[in-house]
Amino acid sequence: MCDETKTRFRRAEEALRFYFRLRELLHSGRTRRLVADELPADACMVAANAMDDYQCIGWCMRGLDEISLWLLSELYGPTGFGVRRRTFSHACKAGRLEFPDHEFRLREVGIVHEHALGVVKRGLRRLGMIPGCQRQSAHDRRRRIRTVGKRAHLQGSRAANRG
Repeated sequence: MCDETKTRFRRAEEALRFYFRLRELLHSGRTRRLVADELPADACMVAANAMDDYQCIGWCMRGLDEISLWLLSELYGPTGFGVRRRTFSHACKAGRLEFPDHEFRLREVGIVHEHALGVVKRGLRRLGMIPGCQRQSAHDRRRRIRTVGKRAHLQGSRAANRG
């Protein structure tokens, strides 16, 4: 059963966007690559304002390597108002420029992203900043229903072909 208490953010992705936008404001728009030394050693147990949220979200990223931190900032960092979020393809191209010794592939970007997002989600859940379990959106439910329906249809036609 999901925890119904009020949380600071609905999803980890929203928390990360908040973190990187506030980071840019704090650095007067001159942000450099996020490094582990910048992240706080302790988390705020009760986040009462935006700075507490910033500290707590930063704490949730502790333990990630430099590529994971860079990728999160690349994907969730500010791109200007009204501009869509960067894609994995854009991040892959930027990664090749940022880390010339590392051969970035699109699949690796996806794997690193999933791992880093998982680490952040666990931390945010532990601090009560996002819900304990994610609710399925209506789109996800429809997609699942279509997939299950398609499988049932295929299984029925296979059985008919055998008989």
